Amino acid sequence: MNNILSAGDLIVRPIADNELDSTLEVYRESEDFLALGPVATASLSMVTADIEHSAAESGIYCGIWRDGTQIGVLDFVPETRAGTSVLSLLMIARPYRDQGIGGAILDALVTYLSDTYGTTILEGGVQTNNPAAIRFWQRHGFEIGSQARDLDDGTAAYSMTRRIASA
Repeated sequence: MNNILSAGDLIVRPIADNELDSTLEVYRESEDFLALGPVATASLSMVTADIEHSAAESGIYCGIWRDGTQIGVLDFVPETRAGTSVLSLLMIARPYRDQGIGGAILDALVTYLSDTYGTTILEGGVQTNNPAAIRFWQRHGFEIGSQARDLDDGTAAYSMTRRIASA
């Protein structure tokens, strides 16, 4: 399977059909994050729904791997319009958090999108009830929109944007 990007000993590549169980385990190790939304318990149907949604949006749904173990998920749409990409999901399993992994993956993704697609703006969203994630995104150069929007799933989210300097 082809790697999309790497950062040190971290590899990001699309999830294979036979890796759904390891992806589910990442979701289970992230139920503290899931608890902020409408469904707090991870399931295989949640994973497959996320993968299907990504495909419908022309996204690239990937696992984050270190030493052969899946430790996270990255989902992004490389080009929604000229110069703009969307980060849909960056989720690191609980045992691997606070080690700089999210930031390293984000930096590698920004470089990949800029070099490959000419991305100058990276957009995404963050739930308003997730202050730790809001701090993470702001530390990594994202500006959080001032007006929250209500989502179809009953949660509220801020839009976030990071401008990427062109090479």
